[in-house]
Parts: sequence; structure tokens; C-alpha cells
Amino acid sequence: MKKLLEKELKSSPLWGILVETVKRIPNFEAHKIEVRDEILPEKPDIAAEELSRLMSIPLGEALVILDELRRTPREVEEEVSKPIREPSHELAALGGTFSKIHYGHLMLLSVGVRSGRKLIIGVTTDEFAKTLGKEYRVPPFKERVRGLRSALAERGWLERCRIVPLDDPYGVTVDDPEIEVLVTSPFTHFRGVEINRIRVKRGMKPLEIVVCPLVLAWDGKPISSTRIFRGEVDERGNVVR
Repeated sequence: MKKLLEKELKSSPLWGILVETVKRIPNFEAHKIEVRDEILPEKPDIAAEELSRLMSIPLGEALVILDELRRTPREVEEEVSKPIREPSHELAALGGTFSKIHYGHLMLLSVGVRSGRKLIIGVTTDEFAKTLGKEYRVPPFKERVRGLRSALAERGWLERCRIVPLDDPYGVTVDDPEIEVLVTSPFTHFRGVEINRIRVKRGMKPLEIVVCPLVLAWDGKPISSTRIFRGEVDERGNVVR
């Protein structure tokens, strides 16, 4: 019932007024960062009412914060189908293992191609993947790249992208001065901070960090390759068991 009421609110003309009003709250950005970095990693399915109580903020502010930081599978489908406007930056970058391309990956890639005219995608090598402690057998590098290329081609994004091997957590982002933007998930934003520290030490400009919204399956928990390999959800976020 609560989710239905939230859906009705977001489709109402009042939603736009609420968003504008909430974003004028002096601490809105600070609250959003706190939710992104501290609360969502621990409780990604937190409800707006609980967030409101936990942070002692108005319910409307909690609703807007979660709307900016999370997406449903249906919202992912809507966003990835939108035309790409001319990005304000030339070169963006992101990275991942891409074991099984799912809606979380599609959201990340969509943000990437909308952040730069060209996008560098780092894909973890087989050797690096072994160090990440995955709970499943990671498919071979060539197989993962093949799946990624197929997903990019299906949406007309492939020509904008360059796929490179990723041998460590940083890849080319700490070496290439032409990269302007780094796209991360809410759970890997800390890596962007590390990358910028390294770049500054090396005399390079820090990157603009764009955090991709978290994509939840229909059970309210994040879509991930681990959950897919466990047989809990499918690539589109549908609950399997």
C-alpha cells in the first residue's frame, strides 16, 4: 500500500513541487550523501518512513532522497530508452566485473554514456577477479567482454565505448589525464575518492564523480551477479525464489 501511494505521488503534479521545495533545504545534499555512503550500503531496501525517523528529517525529504539514489527495474527500462543528449564532457570511465549483464549494469552503462562523448569501460581480468572474493565462479574474461559488447551494441552504445582490461582497482583512471568523469555505484564511491587522491598526488586534475543510482529487484534488494548466480533473481530483477 505504501509503495502504491509513493507511486501515485510521483505521478502527481505535486511531486515536482515537493522535489523543488526539498532541494531548497540547506542540508539536503549533506543528508543525501549520508544516505548514499552510510545508510544504503547497510540497508539498501530502507523505506522512506524508516529513513525519516532514523535521520529526523521530513518524510518528503526522505522520499526525494531515495528517489534520487534508487531505481526500480521499470524505471531502468525507461531511463535506458531515453535519447542521449550531448554530454558536457569528452571522456568518462567506469569499471566492473560484468559477470552477468543485469539491469544494475545497464543503469551504470547508461549513466556512463550520458556522462561523456566517449566511455572507457574497465573489465576485471581473470587474475584480478580471483582476488575479489566472489561467491560464484566468475566467467572467463572473453565471455564477460562478449556479453558486455552485446549489451552495448543492442542499445547502440558500442561505438561510444572502449573496453580495456582492469588489472587492479584503479586501472587507467590514475594514469590518463584526459579522463574527466568517473561513474561509480553507491557502493564504490569510496574508490573514486581514492582515485582522486592518487591523481592529485601525480599532478592531475581530480575527476568529477557521478554516482549511479542503486537498482533494486522487485523484492526490494539490490540486483547483483551474486544474487543471479544464486538463483534468487534474474537479470531484470524478477524474483525467482
